[in-house]
Amino acid sequence: MAGTLVEQLVDAGLVTEAQAQASDAGQPGLSSGQVVQNLVAAGLDERALAGFFVSLGFGPMLQSQELARADGNLVRRLPGVDAHDLCAMPLRPSPAGAIVAMADPTDQRAVARLSEALGGSILPTVAKLSDLLASIDRAYPPERPAFVTDPLALGRSRPSSGVVPLVQAKHEIGTDRTLSALDPSLSDLASTASPVWDRAWKRSTTEREVSLTPESSHVPLPIVSRPPTARPSPVHPATVQPPRMSDSAIDAHLAELGHATSRDDVVRIACRACLAAARGAAFLALRKGVFRGWDGAGEDVTSAGIRSLWVPASNPSILNEVLHSGRVFQGAYGQTAADHLFRAAFGSQGRDVVIVPVMIGSRMVGVLCANDPWGDTSAIERVAEAVGHAFERLIVSKKSGG
Repeated sequence: MAGTLVEQLVDAGLVTEAQAQASDAGQPGLSSGQVVQNLVAAGLDERALAGFFVSLGFGPMLQSQELARADGNLVRRLPGVDAHDLCAMPLRPSPAGAIVAMADPTDQRAVARLSEALGGSILPTVAKLSDLLASIDRAYPPERPAFVTDPLALGRSRPSSGVVPLVQAKHEIGTDRTLSALDPSLSDLASTASPVWDRAWKRSTTEREVSLTPESSHVPLPIVSRPPTARPSPVHPATVQPPRMSDSAIDAHLAELGHATSRDDVVRIACRACLAAARGAAFLALRKGVFRGWDGAGEDVTSAGIRSLWVPASNPSILNEVLHSGRVFQGAYGQTAADHLFRAAFGSQGRDVVIVPVMIGSRMVGVLCANDPWGDTSAIERVAEAVGHAFERLIVSKKSGG
């Protein structure tokens, strides 16, 4: 994994060929996290490195104050020797898995070891390497010689005869070999932590222990709404807006979902049901920390467009907000890069959206989304709940051989 990462950093113009060749210091067995430390000690800008990981979907870049608020119970589940060896700092539990800051969040072997140690899925994110190393040393005071918290000091202190020296020239931010070679918006993503993550971390123990599964289809999930904006609300012509969905029509769609024989049928029926309450609809599955488009229906929506949608759950977005709050979102589309991709999948015409979590037990498996809803969210919530039940029924049927 370290070799692949170094190759990507060379392609991005963040390290030179000489740095890449010397990054393992003659020790091919070094972990990816240790290779990253060598590269930063040799001059790789740690903010540019974090921005690179953000561009791959591992973000936001967390600040030292977020690292200092790590959950004590989660920290104690990871042995200190593993935290130092993997250069990883467990931070907070979340519905998508344990949030862990890593020197190299692309290292799948490290993620697998962390998942085993912490007992569940891992949601990797990034921070400046110096902040990360300092937080690890605070949480796990090393009994062996400590890792230095200033990687540049490490580079200056190496004896000239002990290790193959790396190129010491440090690239300047803003040159064509650093963050500007990536998406210009990355500087914003890497500069501040997502307020959504911050709110998720501050949830009380009581709130975290509450099941996210609604007990009754007649009790709506809590709704997270954006504050009113100055722009006018969208106006739909009377000839386009359908009549309010009747209870009998909802029941007919729910009955059809109850007899669906495949997940594709479940999604197709659910999206079609939402069209009586919105201009377009789509289902996004949550798999391995990524929202992946499954299918959609409605005006300006194509199945191909939805299926091409691929949004990392860790990126700041309204999808991220629903993931970490476990609540229905209703309001205007967001303004992040991930939000723009999400909106484009609906044809870029919608102004408002409803996003409802789809649950199997207490686990979120996806979201049912409705573009430009006509009224309240109750009908879409009932459909989303029925989708979760239909998925669960199909899983049980498959396991039992039925």
